[in-house]
Amino acid sequence: MKNKSGLFEKIIYNNKILFVFSLVFSIALWAVIKVNFSSDSIRNLSDIKISIDASLAEENGYRIFAEEDDLTVDVEVSGKSYDLSSYSLDKSDIIVEATAGYVDSAGYKVLNITARSVLSDVTVTGIYPSTITVFFDREATDTFNVEARLKNKASELVSGDYVAGQPVASLNTVEVSGPASVVSSINKVYFETEFSSEELPLEATKEKAASLVYDTENERGNQFLVCKSIDDKSNPATVTVPVSIKKTIKTDVKFVNEPAYFETDPPKISISPSTVDILMNTQDEKDIPDSIIVGTIDFKELENKNNQLIFDADEKSLALFADKTKNSFSVNVDLSDYSSKTFEELPGNIVVLNQTEGYKYDVDLNNSSFKTITVYGPSKSLKKIKAEDLQAEINVYSLDLNNAGRQKVEISNISIQSETVDDCWVYGTYYAYVTVSEK
Repeated sequence: MKNKSGLFEKIIYNNKILFVFSLVFSIALWAVIKVNFSSDSIRNLSDIKISIDASLAEENGYRIFAEEDDLTVDVEVSGKSYDLSSYSLDKSDIIVEATAGYVDSAGYKVLNITARSVLSDVTVTGIYPSTITVFFDREATDTFNVEARLKNKASELVSGDYVAGQPVASLNTVEVSGPASVVSSINKVYFETEFSSEELPLEATKEKAASLVYDTENERGNQFLVCKSIDDKSNPATVTVPVSIKKTIKTDVKFVNEPAYFETDPPKISISPSTVDILMNTQDEKDIPDSIIVGTIDFKELENKNNQLIFDADEKSLALFADKTKNSFSVNVDLSDYSSKTFEELPGNIVVLNQTEGYKYDVDLNNSSFKTITVYGPSKSLKKIKAEDLQAEINVYSLDLNNAGRQKVEISNISIQSETVDDCWVYGTYYAYVTVSEK
């Protein structure tokens, strides 16, 4: 009896044995409560992803187009409370499925949803929603033009002397993928943006992030379109609004082959229009010129009268004009106060320019157009000029060295070589005949 008592005491006072006994007792008690006393509970699980079997549709070349948020459901489950706890049950224990079946045309299709639990003690009692509507179509990719579009009114963008140009998208074209029926309905792609009231009015060229807007025949299926050309980090969609400053400047002309006298005292001229409005980059405002050259006038084309000339604006000048319709200018050069004198003698000096070594150049003066040379200028200056004061310059650079016959050459310039006359000029175009031969 004493030995049994000692054995019992050893068991009672051994912590390890007591721990094992308590654990076994707790498990047995938990099992009894679970089987006999725990009541059923209900729990809702949200945003469980749907697994869709679309194998039959894919065989015909169709695939599902849907947004991620549309491919989830909420599920209601029931079971013992301890089976529904977050420690016992999570989303991965619920399988939600739908089957597409046979698909042979583009469009929306309603699929029934089923759900089951992988845990035997948990039952699915509700699916919300119980059906899902998905879009089926073949996938297509195409390239489209891009147009920049602002939500702001043009009048709001700038004020004063500032002028806003046409908004420019960061890309001219983009590649768009999505349902074939939707891609084929795209007319254009817009990069659209809007400036806040705090950003306006603009006083410099401004680039702003833009959103993609698809111009389609209807908006059905637009949410499934993907622009492959745009990457929000490395290649974002932007719209640039060029801003220029408008200044009014005078129009002017440039003279060539003018006598030295006119370099400091130019003839009377009038230009219509006398001013133009030009647009300059705001950063180059300090470089705005006082005038703009609308044409170049060769003095040898001017007579002793009121010369009327028309000049079309060149591309460089036209690019600056605020009003692109102002593309021509009327110029009057009044030389009616001057007299004329005609020389029927050959110029006193003939200069042949740009000769090629090893060749000789014979100028046929008898068959030239030097027989009448017209000179304009003040009458008192013309009296001082003689034929021997005239110098004709013949540039033979372009002549064919292999042509043994006479070649017609335009006289590049006839000048007046006089120390006492600087206000007269030779009018007209003259020619000479030159024969080239080897020395």
